[in-house]
Amino acid sequence: MNIGFIGAGKVGISFGMYLNANGIHVSGYFSENLEDTKLASVKTQSKIYIDLKDLICDSDIIFITTSDDSIELVKDNIIKEASDNLKHKIIAHMSGSYSSDILKELIVYDCYTYSVHPLQSFAEIDSSVDKLSGTMFTIEGSEEKILVLEQLLKKLENKYFKIDTQNKELYHVGACVVSNYLVTLIDLGLSFFKEIGINESDGMDALSPLIDGTLENIKRLGTKNALTGPIARGDVETIESHMRSIKTNTPDKLMFYKLMALKTLDISSNTPENVEKIKNIIKKVI
Repeated sequence: MNIGFIGAGKVGISFGMYLNANGIHVSGYFSENLEDTKLASVKTQSKIYIDLKDLICDSDIIFITTSDDSIELVKDNIIKEASDNLKHKIIAHMSGSYSSDILKELIVYDCYTYSVHPLQSFAEIDSSVDKLSGTMFTIEGSEEKILVLEQLLKKLENKYFKIDTQNKELYHVGACVVSNYLVTLIDLGLSFFKEIGINESDGMDALSPLIDGTLENIKRLGTKNALTGPIARGDVETIESHMRSIKTNTPDKLMFYKLMALKTLDISSNTPENVEKIKNIIKKVI
């Protein structure tokens, strides 16, 4: 099996290195950025392709690992330059936000289209390769050859979800909320520390054990049972105190606190009476 890549960014290089390390042949890379292509070639001991058609001819599976905004353009270029060479090829993009539908125009050329998404952030190449062994993937697309991609992931020993194409957007919402908004939430917490003179670096050092412990509790116990704090305990006075302090010191953050508190109530184990009491406290104007 030969696997080629269109796009030589962090995702493409990382996944290519991961394939290589697991004995799966990477035919090479095609990219508009020649320097990136050279780096990908060196990292994966694979070929630099100047012609898109040649890459497709030499590959059984072609992964599109460009930016999301470029996927449609890549699809158009494939049709323009290599439509006669697509028969029985597997074409898969690795975007989290788009489904395989963005490639559906290619199906008329007797190829098979998919999205294959690693549920991981790719901040830098080498650390991403290390993390890929424990990464969950999501796949969706043409039924005819999806087993080939499933077998590839099984050979890599990666677990995966197989989802319906129409559910891809909602899947990506969940991933973004956890990955992106967790960053926002931690940044907000650090901003309260900054208000009392604790700089970001020291604040992060102080909060890291709390963050790690919370994540470990979620993994072991699930979200509902991992919840602690004043809302979980029903400490109305503490919640009121929080909102008074925020309104006095950082009033622009009060609405965010209220929204998060209301959402936290949804997973708390408080009695219906206590939930209603806390809701009234949160919603009232202080």
